[in-house]
Amino acid sequence: MKILKSHHFTSLPLIFSATMLFSSCLTSKRMNAFISDQYNNEIPRVNKRTQPANIFYTPPIHSDADISVTTAHTRILPLIVYWVIDDRKTSTLNPGIAAADFENTINKIAYKGLMQKLNGQRLELAVQQAPCTFALVDKTHAVWLIYAIHWEKVYIEPQPSDLVVSYRLSQQDGSSKSGTITIKNPERNKNLGFFQSWRSAVSQHLEDYDSNMTDMTKEFVDELMKQL
Repeated sequence: MKILKSHHFTSLPLIFSATMLFSSCLTSKRMNAFISDQYNNEIPRVNKRTQPANIFYTPPIHSDADISVTTAHTRILPLIVYWVIDDRKTSTLNPGIAAADFENTINKIAYKGLMQKLNGQRLELAVQQAPCTFALVDKTHAVWLIYAIHWEKVYIEPQPSDLVVSYRLSQQDGSSKSGTITIKNPERNKNLGFFQSWRSAVSQHLEDYDSNMTDMTKEFVDELMKQL
């Protein structure tokens, strides 16, 4: 699978057949199996040994659900002289993956300022929303003249979902302070390179996704310390 930068002359039936071949070769089941393998077939574990005694996370992470759920969809816009064939595999990761990344990052950096800010007070954190969905898209454009001039683009399209976390601080005088913090998601579409396979592209996306969750969590902690 690759991005085709030059125009190609062929017939519309051949373009349609090529897209259908891609769709049938890469099934939802195959995508789910590949994603699961990238996470060693389990939700990442939280290192409870590093969790501060006065920081609590809700809701708990459930590890018995599927690693991902993928759906396949092909949309065809067949106009008179212009066609668009949009084939996509949309994968939603188990929310426990983002939650585990969030908790492990908090536990790792809490002693670099957050614990001093808390001063022994109880802090409750709940991830209300986190990025978890992306699509592998194969989009073909075709203009019908005598023959069809077509060009193809294959890319990873993350869902533009931000990190939203609510917090509640139980203060020493018996009162409490609560709020919600939203961290913008910087993920953007990523084109596949020449001759890059879908496996390589998805693997790279998942690696970037985990790194992005770590960065967003650190940004959350910085904002949380300003609000406490």
